[in-house]
Amino acid sequence: MSLPVRALAAADAARIEQHLLRLSPADRSLRFAAGVVTDDTIRRYVAGLRFGTDAVLAMVDDGGDVVAFAHGCVYSVGKRSRVEVAFSVDAERRGKGLGTALMAEARRFAESIGAHSVLGMCLARNAPMRQIFANAGMSMTREDDEVHACCQLASRPRDDAARQAAPR
Repeated sequence: MSLPVRALAAADAARIEQHLLRLSPADRSLRFAAGVVTDDTIRRYVAGLRFGTDAVLAMVDDGGDVVAFAHGCVYSVGKRSRVEVAFSVDAERRGKGLGTALMAEARRFAESIGAHSVLGMCLARNAPMRQIFANAGMSMTREDDEVHACCQLASRPRDDAARQAAPR
């Protein structure tokens, strides 16, 4: 049985932090596309999440633990908004479609706020993330050891009132 994807709020920050802290050093490196990712780095990252602006999505098990997490960071270039996505899934839950479900929900979020595109970046060796990007129909380009993925959306820009009313 698959878990539903749900939007998280600031009150869930500790659960997100616990999920990310459970990742192995190698998984942290893949998730953040960085070398060594310390506990303090994770704590600073979670403290900087923009709940209510960005897509902060998760799948939560029956015990209340975040077992899969997606962050869709909203930013603008000129008048066009974009959503850059990143994911993590607990090791024992991988290969079961959780990342794909999170990607689909992140795309729905991007469409609901009128974003121009959904972007993602991962290390070239991150085959599961590349597969999620491919399954989402994103075009990919490789630059050195990174893969950049992009999907243009057919949505049109919406005003601030529409963004605030968009489902989360």
